Amino acid sequence: MFGLKTVRVKDLEARDAKIKALEDQVKGYYENTRAGNLYFEAIAPLLKGLALEDFEGAIKRSDLKSAYEGNAPAFGIINLIAKAVGEMFTFLELQQFKGGDWVDVEDHWILDLLRHPNDRYNARRFGTAWAINYCVYGDAEVYSPQGIGKDLGTGKEMYVIPGHRVGIEKGGYAAPMKGIKVMGGKTPVLIEPKDFFMSFQYNLDDTSFFGTSPLVVAAVYLSIIDKGMARQDRALENGGPTALVTPKPDSLGVMPATADQLTDELNGKDVQGQIKALRTAIDLHTLGSSPVDLGILSSHKEAVNALCFIYGVPVDLYYGQSKYENAKEAKKSLYEGNAIPLANEFAADLLAHFGMDNEYRLTVNTDKISVLQDDPADVLDNLNKMHATLNELREAYGYEPRPEPWADLPMIPMATVFGGEGVNDIDETNA
Repeated sequence: MFGLKTVRVKDLEARDAKIKALEDQVKGYYENTRAGNLYFEAIAPLLKGLALEDFEGAIKRSDLKSAYEGNAPAFGIINLIAKAVGEMFTFLELQQFKGGDWVDVEDHWILDLLRHPNDRYNARRFGTAWAINYCVYGDAEVYSPQGIGKDLGTGKEMYVIPGHRVGIEKGGYAAPMKGIKVMGGKTPVLIEPKDFFMSFQYNLDDTSFFGTSPLVVAAVYLSIIDKGMARQDRALENGGPTALVTPKPDSLGVMPATADQLTDELNGKDVQGQIKALRTAIDLHTLGSSPVDLGILSSHKEAVNALCFIYGVPVDLYYGQSKYENAKEAKKSLYEGNAIPLANEFAADLLAHFGMDNEYRLTVNTDKISVLQDDPADVLDNLNKMHATLNELREAYGYEPRPEPWADLPMIPMATVFGGEGVNDIDETNA
């Protein structure tokens, strides 16, 4: 009887400890319980209501899905990154800090959650979906409800919420980010912070809790690509234009606000023979009879290069590379610059969501990624040049050492000369 009571007390203490650990993660954004937060007080009027879009300019948040699906270079670059991130999810390994050192953990519920996030996704597919949302929207929301009762602080399932469906509910000063709502249904249900976590790129707008999308930054380059292809289609339809009419900038070099609209109107298929009254000056650019003379190909390539730069992707991977070594180095750069950091960011957010980041770490084991390892031929060549011992060579290739004493002696070729009495080109007396 007393034994049963002791077990129950321990369960209650463990539950209270989990609750306390989760409460310690709340430091202002989800629940502003500390009085005197002058920062939130200053922006309090802006921390109310449901935020759906927060980007200004050529592309709004609601357009990002269309920008990703409708622009081939953007789609290709983002998917290239996302597939690499999905591959890195399979190399995530858990370690626990014990006795002053990190110890590998082979069996844990969070590893089970990673391997099988839900009944439709495995680790690779889930990582790819998460990365696509992160690269398209600048943030990625994962619904992962906390367990209840004795399972408090654990999770059984995860779902990536598509970014175009996410609305952020602001709760004012007391709860700046009250939660998220999944848009699309008649009555969106509020998902509280304890049941989801968000990974995001920093946004300079401190009243927005969305991340900054690289596609917004790249809006002008996407426009170049789209308009270039549209003009190419127009040129092919018209049999090759002889001139291009564009609005003329003012004395300060500023184009009229209606420049794009006027350009389309003045260069349409049926514009020949029409009389138009214009309120702005125009320029006439004489062109060749080939669409190539429009500079379409060069502007398209520059825009693709800029997209690769914004996303940190080697251009060699986009255009292809005839030399294998360059392609291998480009893939290595993709892993080191994009895939591994993004997978580690997700892993850190996942641990923080369940209050495990003080005791555990979840990171990509780069030792298991073949493209990051040194070429065996290069390793052997370097060891031979330094006259390595037999056991050093065996260790490099994963073999057990030989017990004989000679196996630990340097292997020096017979023709090697290190100097002697007849060699006077080096004077060490005054060294």
